[in-house]
Amino acid sequence: MIIIDVLKILKSQLKFLMFKKNQTYFFKKVNLFFVIFLIGSIQPTFCQIGENSSTTHLFLDEISNSIDADFYKYNELISKHEILQKQLSDSLNYYTKISKLDYVLTGGDIHYLNNTFSNRLALLFESVEFANFEMTRTKNEQFYYLISTHLKIKALQSFLLQQKVINGNSKINNLINEENLLYRNEKKSLKKIKRILISNRFRKSILNSWNTSLSYENVQEQTEIRAILNEIESTSYFQNYIATKENIKKSKKYFRKLIDKKTTFYAEVNFNNFLNNILSSLSNVISNFMGIFSLRKGKLINNEDFIYNSLLQLQPLDVILEKTPFKLTDKFIPGYWGHAAIYVGNETQLKELGVWNNFFVAKYHNEIKEGKVIVEALRSKVACNTLKHFSNIDDYAQLRLVEELTLDQKREMIERVFAQIGKKYDFGYNVESSKKMICSELHYITFDEVEFNTSTFMGTNTVSVDQIAEQGLTGGAFFPIDLYLDGIRIEDKKMVEIYCQLPKASRKEIKQLKKSLQN
Repeated sequence: MIIIDVLKILKSQLKFLMFKKNQTYFFKKVNLFFVIFLIGSIQPTFCQIGENSSTTHLFLDEISNSIDADFYKYNELISKHEILQKQLSDSLNYYTKISKLDYVLTGGDIHYLNNTFSNRLALLFESVEFANFEMTRTKNEQFYYLISTHLKIKALQSFLLQQKVINGNSKINNLINEENLLYRNEKKSLKKIKRILISNRFRKSILNSWNTSLSYENVQEQTEIRAILNEIESTSYFQNYIATKENIKKSKKYFRKLIDKKTTFYAEVNFNNFLNNILSSLSNVISNFMGIFSLRKGKLINNEDFIYNSLLQLQPLDVILEKTPFKLTDKFIPGYWGHAAIYVGNETQLKELGVWNNFFVAKYHNEIKEGKVIVEALRSKVACNTLKHFSNIDDYAQLRLVEELTLDQKREMIERVFAQIGKKYDFGYNVESSKKMICSELHYITFDEVEFNTSTFMGTNTVSVDQIAEQGLTGGAFFPIDLYLDGIRIEDKKMVEIYCQLPKASRKEIKQLKKSLQN
């Protein structure tokens, strides 16, 4: 009887794999040949097993445990989809708000969208892969056909609800499609899952697995099978597009519309990206050309007292600002301050925070040990540099957050800063994208709970260095720790007053102020 049972199992697995061959996902012929090999060699194998029946029972127990594990995993994925769909429905007002044309995504929005959508995409991919996974052992084929059907329907429903809630917001779609190792491993993740779910191939795979599940006798006798059947039949997708032959014909037209809508959307997104790339390329040429011209060196360059005193009081996540009036680029930057960077901490400070061995931090151990403790977005790329490298400047300000952060908040922000290193400079100045980075945008996404003001440049929402610096004014999220003007350190008692004067002062007033410092 044991031999017959196992032969039935292997025969069942062979049929199941033949079914999977007709599906388009994850089929490997080697599994089919392996099962055929097992069936061909079953007699001599079980002559040996007959001498030790406990081995056979272990084998069958393992099969039973595999079924239980798969059923648990299936229920877990279904539950996650139900939670996802409820979250999407509950957040409809939020997505309506951020879809408005005049709305600018904040740093908090960018973090929230990246985080939540990455988790949703992971669930969609996991569900599709599990629904098409070739089970190596099975004693209930109907079960696998049904969970495959149910998971595919759930994945499709979750995806369509997600896209309905997004409401064609190209900013969100572009953001989620970007490569961002902080949240996901691949770029164009949203585009890839769209290609899978909104396709005639996927529609047919749902229909095939459903029809095959009904081809077995006594399919409704088992409680688990009946329960899954009820779940499938209660879905709106089943009722609208599978229940009858007319519904099935209707589903073809439905998917055709989805495919057309997807194609139209990508055409609009690609055109927007095309325009942004033109602006970015033009800005790149102009910025690099102007960057060549410099009248002299900065008044703080290689100043040992400045470097020593600054490093002595800098703490992780302090903001540093600079001005270089001797460079041509400074003349075209709006506002007073021309560049901003973030101090991330030295080895000792990062170890005290418990982030020294963080994945993103560990890649830069050598640089940090060499004193490269400042992260900044330069025209070449986002990089970590020494304060000495930063010191070719005339004016310098150090800001610190007013509100004390929790340890977890500090760790998350430090990780966020290091994750930007290596990204290209964003000559399109788009603050709502994290694919490329400008110096002020580094702060915009790091300090995601700070409400920075933004502005519009050539139709693109951006944030200037002065809009970062204004948070250091009285009542802002930061406060001044140190200030140098024209290479001269400002006394503590005058520091806040003078710092607050700079944004509104005219060139003549600033010139007079700096002249007075020389006396």
